[in-house]
Amino acid sequence: MNAFLNIEQKLSFFYKKYYTNELIKGSLLFSLLGVLYFIFTIYVEYFLWLQPSYRTILFLIFIFIELFLFFKFIITPITQLIKLKKGINEFESSKIIGDHFPEVQDKLLNILQLKKEQKETDLILASIQQKSLELLPVQFTKAVDFKKNVVYLKYLIFPIFIWLLSSLSGIDVELYNSLTRVINPKVVFVPPAPFSFHLVTENLRVIEGSSYTVSLSTKGVVVPEEVKVLYNKQGYFMQETAKGIFSFTFTNVVAPLDFQFKSENVISKLYSLELIKTPLIQNLVINLEYPGYTNKKDEKVENTGNLLVPEGTKIRWDVVAYQSDSVSFTENKRRDYFLETIQNNFTYKKTVLKNMDYNISSSNKHLQDFEKLSFNLRVIVDEFPSIIVQSNIDSVNVENAQFAGQVSDDYGINTLKVIYYNQDTPSQKMSFLLDITKANIQTFFYEFPKQLILEKGVDYELYFQVSDNDAIHGNKKTNSKKFKYRKQTNEEFNQEQLKDQKETIQNLENAILNQEQQKETLQKIQQELQNKKDINWSDKKKVDEFLRRQKQYEQMMERQTENLQQSLEQKTEETESLQNKKQQLKKRIEELLTLNKQKKLLDELQKIADKLNKEELVKKVKQLAQQNKQQERSLERILELTKRFYVEEKTLQLAKKLENLSKKQDSLKNNNEKGLEEQEKIGNEFNEISKELEELAKDNEKLKEPMNIPQQQEESEEIKQALSKSEENLQNKQEKAAQKSQKKASKKMQQMSQKMQQAISDIQENSIDENIEDLRKILENLITFSFKQEDLLVKFNKISVRHPDFGKELKNQNELKTYFEHIDDSLFVLSMRLPVLSSNIQTELSNTHYNLDASLENLSQNRFDVAGSNQQYVMTAVNNLADLFSNLLNDMQNNMSASGKKAKGSSFSLPTLIEKQKGLSEQLKKGFKNKNGKKDGGKGKKEGEQGEKGGNKFGKEQLNGELFKLYQQQNILRGQLNEALKQGGENNDKAKKVLKTMEQLENDILEKGFHQVTIQRMQQLEYELLKLDKAAFEQGKDKKRKSNTNSSTYHNKQLKELQFKKQFYNQMEILNRQSLPLHQDFEKKVQKYFSKKIKE
Repeated sequence: MNAFLNIEQKLSFFYKKYYTNELIKGSLLFSLLGVLYFIFTIYVEYFLWLQPSYRTILFLIFIFIELFLFFKFIITPITQLIKLKKGINEFESSKIIGDHFPEVQDKLLNILQLKKEQKETDLILASIQQKSLELLPVQFTKAVDFKKNVVYLKYLIFPIFIWLLSSLSGIDVELYNSLTRVINPKVVFVPPAPFSFHLVTENLRVIEGSSYTVSLSTKGVVVPEEVKVLYNKQGYFMQETAKGIFSFTFTNVVAPLDFQFKSENVISKLYSLELIKTPLIQNLVINLEYPGYTNKKDEKVENTGNLLVPEGTKIRWDVVAYQSDSVSFTENKRRDYFLETIQNNFTYKKTVLKNMDYNISSSNKHLQDFEKLSFNLRVIVDEFPSIIVQSNIDSVNVENAQFAGQVSDDYGINTLKVIYYNQDTPSQKMSFLLDITKANIQTFFYEFPKQLILEKGVDYELYFQVSDNDAIHGNKKTNSKKFKYRKQTNEEFNQEQLKDQKETIQNLENAILNQEQQKETLQKIQQELQNKKDINWSDKKKVDEFLRRQKQYEQMMERQTENLQQSLEQKTEETESLQNKKQQLKKRIEELLTLNKQKKLLDELQKIADKLNKEELVKKVKQLAQQNKQQERSLERILELTKRFYVEEKTLQLAKKLENLSKKQDSLKNNNEKGLEEQEKIGNEFNEISKELEELAKDNEKLKEPMNIPQQQEESEEIKQALSKSEENLQNKQEKAAQKSQKKASKKMQQMSQKMQQAISDIQENSIDENIEDLRKILENLITFSFKQEDLLVKFNKISVRHPDFGKELKNQNELKTYFEHIDDSLFVLSMRLPVLSSNIQTELSNTHYNLDASLENLSQNRFDVAGSNQQYVMTAVNNLADLFSNLLNDMQNNMSASGKKAKGSSFSLPTLIEKQKGLSEQLKKGFKNKNGKKDGGKGKKEGEQGEKGGNKFGKEQLNGELFKLYQQQNILRGQLNEALKQGGENNDKAKKVLKTMEQLENDILEKGFHQVTIQRMQQLEYELLKLDKAAFEQGKDKKRKSNTNSSTYHNKQLKELQFKKQFYNQMEILNRQSLPLHQDFEKKVQKYFSKKIKE
């Protein structure tokens, strides 16, 4: 048993050495693993820089793991070693020993198992003893080798390597800081920034209201991508000017401010920007005390120092300046200081005598001349007044000349006068004072000579003179440019007017030639349109081009006729007959102008051409051709009448010249003091008259019907010989012979003048009978034509195309058309010498021609209804013409009777008139009973609208043949009665009442036809005629002619004056506004500007 006890003791030693080895191994493992986890924890904090909460968790985990390792590797082996805790048992120990010692193997385990048997037998004991003895030499403690723990020491290289690597990389301090943060988990540690801010700008001071730029650089391992500047509780991004360099500008800094920088989580310390107060001028008031000679009120100017003042003005500058210690006044490098009256208020005084540039500046202890205001001051010296004058004056003028002008001065106008003088005696000046105000700038209008009396035929010069109110240097005067004026003599004026008329006649002749070209073009267009089925764009272009030229032609004709009309309005003719012709010619021109303005056919033609409607276009082209034909005739008529008027007027003018020259020659005969020189002038004047007589003869020959004006070539030669003889005698000092030849020349001139005047008088008298007779024939032909047209109208209403008489009647209609063309030609010839014939007849003639052509065309195409309408319109137009000519014939006869002549067939007696009136009454009653009245104008409105455009004064109802005869006879009776009343000078109420009743009766015949009202009017007329029975009418008194020439001339004169004033006023409108709030320098600039504009 002793052997077994020895085994147990050896097992106890093994047990202690085993757990001692476990304690050593545990200590090594605890140290190794603890250090590694310790390093791991430090690096986690190093890299993550955990927040306190996370760092607390990390710290707790570290403590827990370290305690776990300590308990497992230290405490557990110790407790097992001291057997506080059960460790390995005997069997586990024997197995470890058996595994270590091969010779032991399971022997020790078997001993222990035998020992554990419940029953101890001697055999078992002996076996245990035997086996124990065998194991006595074995040292069980050698089964535990402490040296094997050395293997764990090699793992220490890892923490040692990590520590050395950290030390070499320079993060040992950071690792230590991480350890500090880990062992203090609840303490807040600010992580060190990867970079730091460094302010580059040193002087943190800024002038009030200025901008300030701050610059910043960064240093560190990291360069921030963006940096913000924080101030006023706001963040603003800074601008990166270079890598790691940032800047920011504080604008309009008006107060100190604190700021700092921030990038990501990095924030700089707080910086302060100091404010420098600025000396500012808040207000500037300038008080101007003007010198007395300007008569200007003292003035106050605010917030500007640029001044334009009169010489000697006293000026006080009042300045309000804040944060300023001083205010200075600098002029030409000389500095004066303002006087500070109260806080922030400064003043400075100075009297100005010359121009200067000056500065006003403010300063304080920090800033010198911080705010510097530069101004200029200009001194006004009293200048000369200025004057600008415009005029419509001509070098030769029969009317008053219009002057419009502007005068100006810096301190007001004193006087304005017009100065005029004879060019031959310039020293003898005369003047007239004009009414003006004292304003600085004003316009005036003056009509020269107005109330001044000037001699005709004398050359004058005139100019305007303006003076100012300069009391210091005296009234300064300025003169306008000079104008020439000559009031024409009557002879000069007449000569000028005739020259203008001749030029206008030539222009009208050229215009008529152009119209011929238009006529040919229109005919060509008409033929082309008729030969085409459809019209195309090319045809439209031709029509458009024609219309364009036609409109240009009509505009040109309108200008020429207006010029002619104006030339006729210039003067009043010397003879009543010539004046009457002029008035009638003016009326005809006015009628022509009115008709041209009222025509709408060109516009209608343009619209139809745009629609490409062939049928309507051809129709309108025909109408235009007919209209142009009548227009051309009207122009030819006006031209011929003007030529005849010109020839008559020129003849009388030359007769007047000869008469004056005869008187001049006669006076020279009685006074030969001037001698040869005056005689040569008379000879030259007569030569000029001879040339004019030759030109007059040529102009007379160009007339359609030349007038019977004597040539008097022999008389002209005799006068030239006598004048030449007079010059020769005067050269030879043969005064008596010279007087004889002068007397002969004077007498011949007087005879030539009388013959020419008598010729014009004879032409005027003889033409009256001829014109009345021709007009009577035309009237008879018109009535005959009307009856024939009426008969044809009735016949065509009864037949058709198949009727055997259709061809015959169609031929008669065509012959009737030719007949009317002959009437028109006769009327055209008459109109060329009869200006009293109105141009309005052209409308009726145009309608007649158009409807005659249309009726033939419609009859040939079996359109009887439309043709009937055309024939009715023909009758209407012809009846209108007959009525016009009938009234004109009566007026001509009455005028001739009033002038002492008796027209053919103009005998008159009241009883005969009463009998004729009774006969008309019977015809009226018979017509009323038979009810044969027909209404006119009710059919064919479309084809016959041309007949309506002429202005039918009878209304829309057409007169039939019987009514028209009745009307014509009644009209003749009224004309005879009116003529008799004029001859007898009768002007009582009864006679007037009879004429009025007859006129009302004519209207009833036209408007009501065969009606009971017309019969009653006829009976009333018979009763009133009986009251005038047995009254004797004798030749009447001469009626004084009434002329509107003077009023017309006055009206035109006023119109020209208004137009001239308006033209000048448009240029001067702004300067007339005295209320413009301009300084004087600007007023002068404006004045100069508009002066240039006026001169241009």
